[in-house]
Amino acid sequence: MPRDLQEIMEIKQEIRDRLSQKLSKREMNEALRDHHARRRPRPCGLTIHTGIGCPLRCTYCYIYDMGFGITVKPYPLKPEQLVYALVSNPYFIPGHDGTLIALGSVTEPFLPQTKELTIGYIDAISTYLGNPIQFSTKMYMDKRNARRIADLDPGISPLITIITIKHRSKLEPYAPSPELRFKTIENLAEAGLKPILFYRPIIPGIADKEHVDILMKAKHAGAIGVVAGGLRITENILRRLHEKGIPIDEIVRRSLQPIRGRKQVPIKTSDIKKNIMKTATSLGMKYFLQACMANIYTHGAYCFRMVKEHIVSEPYRLPAPSEIRDILGEAGLELLDTRIAGYTLIVYARGVCSKTKKFLLEELIKYKYRICVSIKLEKTCFTLI
Repeated sequence: MPRDLQEIMEIKQEIRDRLSQKLSKREMNEALRDHHARRRPRPCGLTIHTGIGCPLRCTYCYIYDMGFGITVKPYPLKPEQLVYALVSNPYFIPGHDGTLIALGSVTEPFLPQTKELTIGYIDAISTYLGNPIQFSTKMYMDKRNARRIADLDPGISPLITIITIKHRSKLEPYAPSPELRFKTIENLAEAGLKPILFYRPIIPGIADKEHVDILMKAKHAGAIGVVAGGLRITENILRRLHEKGIPIDEIVRRSLQPIRGRKQVPIKTSDIKKNIMKTATSLGMKYFLQACMANIYTHGAYCFRMVKEHIVSEPYRLPAPSEIRDILGEAGLELLDTRIAGYTLIVYARGVCSKTKKFLLEELIKYKYRICVSIKLEKTCFTLI
């Protein structure tokens, strides 16, 4: 684990130097222009795009409202270029205890057109970086490919999306059948991995009626846990659901904002999540509140919230103020106070630093101590860079 910001910079430069021996100047410039070289990680990590567009056309999918099409092209960066982009990203922390990585954001990573590139990305990230990797998929994965992936990253976190069996032809008409996805779970488990059911999105009127059967089948296939995720709706998604004969009254009733245009509106599903959690617990499955927890868990670690939510029964030690003081001191900041708010460590500090450095400090503390972090700077002015 990098001890401070300076060590992070040195490690990233060392990896860039290694890659510069394999990449042409044009390839390095392409990587530097790519958004992976500048995009901030989300709270649960950095999403990696393995393709552009998706032909599966799931009825509930929001990527089409984001401008993505129904055809797919493999992402233009080759594996070494992607790694070069990541270590050039000012917000990225390399290493096993660094930034979490998630494959499968705006496309399906294991489509025939993207599968080999995805495996190449997993290989390159494992070889050069060692960061924890997670992927989500609906595609069928045979025993050979399950073994290939397990050999590259024995701790990789596989999320297998199954949200319905009865309404599959209406909601996921072009995706592999749920039966094939249960078989994927079985193949991944047989390869020594810890597959996890990805129950996302939760669709009211469907998930509350089907989740018990789906969890039981996933458990039987070898899933060790479940991640349940909410539903986001746009006008187009609502129209498509209605045209497919899916009741939408309950969805509209649960919407947290007016559904207008392409804006993604969250739908209240907390009560259904609680029922999924109860079912998972009764079956002896782990219930992960967020996908990042599953990624951390399959890589042999745990976080503050996982302990507090009794997902794991392990000891946890909060960082001492002196430890936080040392980290901030390397960046020229003075620690004023710390406190816990919910599951987040709030750090009050004084000093002047860039917004980029502040974010990187939060990431460094978060991954070093496995706790969400927010730094509050008092009486400070940010520099522009």
